[in-house]
Amino acid sequence: MPVISFANPNGGAGKTTFALVLATQLSENGASVTIIDADPERWISQ
Repeated sequence: MPVISFANPNGGAGKTTFALVLATQLSENGASVTIIDADPERWISQ
């Protein structure tokens, strides 16, 4: 199972947006996708 991670200590780098866009595209192409949100602000979980 491939694993893709997005990490950067700087805020506002677009990590959440890019992760959601990539996950959506992979899912639409038939991939099984799981997103684990380790950001303390939990934007993906909201």
